[in-house]
Amino acid sequence: MNRPVIFLSNFQPFITRNILDSGVLDALAERSRVVIVVHKYKENLFKERYQKGNVIVEGIELAEVVKSRRNKAFIRIADWLLNTNSRRLHKLEVVTRSGGTVKYYFSLVFTELFSRMKPLKRFMRHIDYRLNNPRPFEQLFVKYSPNIVFATDLFSDFDVLLLKNARARRVKNIAMVRSWDNTTGAGYARFVPDSLIVQNELMKKEMFRYHDISGKIVHISGVPQFEQYLHMVPTGRDEFYRRIGADPGKRLILFAPAGKFFIDTDWQICEILKELRDEGRIPHDVQFIIRVHPFLPVDLSRFQKNSNFIIDITGQASAGAVTHTKVGGELSKEFYQHLFDSLHYSSLIMNSISSLIVDSIALDKPLITINFDGWEKDVPILKSIKRWRLEDNQISWMSFGATRMVGNKGQLADAINAYLDNPSLDSDARAAFRRAYCGEYDGRAAERIAAYVFDHV
Repeated sequence: MNRPVIFLSNFQPFITRNILDSGVLDALAERSRVVIVVHKYKENLFKERYQKGNVIVEGIELAEVVKSRRNKAFIRIADWLLNTNSRRLHKLEVVTRSGGTVKYYFSLVFTELFSRMKPLKRFMRHIDYRLNNPRPFEQLFVKYSPNIVFATDLFSDFDVLLLKNARARRVKNIAMVRSWDNTTGAGYARFVPDSLIVQNELMKKEMFRYHDISGKIVHISGVPQFEQYLHMVPTGRDEFYRRIGADPGKRLILFAPAGKFFIDTDWQICEILKELRDEGRIPHDVQFIIRVHPFLPVDLSRFQKNSNFIIDITGQASAGAVTHTKVGGELSKEFYQHLFDSLHYSSLIMNSISSLIVDSIALDKPLITINFDGWEKDVPILKSIKRWRLEDNQISWMSFGATRMVGNKGQLADAINAYLDNPSLDSDARAAFRRAYCGEYDGRAAERIAAYVFDHV
């Protein structure tokens, strides 16, 4: 029996978790030959991990093509055609940091004038396709004659190029929106695929509202990477505590700092947590695991940690830190087991700016969101944590009331104590958030994604 051939893109590390390790790849490989297209420098790594049976890995050089002046021009136009808080704030940050006042005001006028003109935006997509469609994937199309292209990240410039090449060769294509914040923060969608997969109804509405993509071609899948938690088994408590160097007689609170890209006051929040414990304003039988983002650096050099703080650095080894290496920007399966263990054994989760809120709510963990800049006062809005609360996706999720927003040290203490005393507080709001952002959350999201792809083969 001749199996259909599916091209599957993987140009972003989180796609590995979302698609390759979530069950989607396995479901596709049962009934087809899958060619995973990756960056050339990751080809050997992906071959070691995934090339077997019906799965083939092909690496390709794309950096120079994407960096061309023509492509950069269309990226900028797409950015200017999306009229959201997220993009306006980004433009303001750029001009504040690097100058370019004339270009900034020109972009504002451009957005205000043209973002509402749907025919113009559709025309720009057409021009982008016609004038900006080099063919770096041509040899792969000739070699494998794919039946369908599955682009896993619609807002990635690499995936856009793959989709353009597919359409030029009259190959069916289906795309997916990678993350819940892409719809309002990643620029105007430069390509409309034959079919589109999104994670939830909110994203479906946003693709129509902001990107003029009809709901008729949009399918809702749920979030396969979070549904993995339904099947995962935690490491034994004693083993996990021993691995991270925790005191088995104390409860864990996980704090995910924002990182230097966002704010400069993560270390102050850690100091405030230490003060609250030392002052007896929160229980003494707690300890904190500070979970550093795997890709965004966090500056905790000024934080004077003690034995009640465990710095969990995922990535390059650091003295006194729990580590899980990443190779070529890719995270290991051990990393995700460690993340699950950390969430599972934590009595509550704290974050500043992190998609970890979805992981936490998927597991129905009490959640606190830091909404103040340590002990700093009158912080300029662009350097403040509150700048990020103006992002469209943040305004959306805050409306559910699934996390306690704390605005000072006293509110932080009150929220910690309330959740430690009664973890079921706000569980109804967390359930509403989970339904809105994770869809059915029934463990079948990967199966649905594979089914949508096969429907178009």
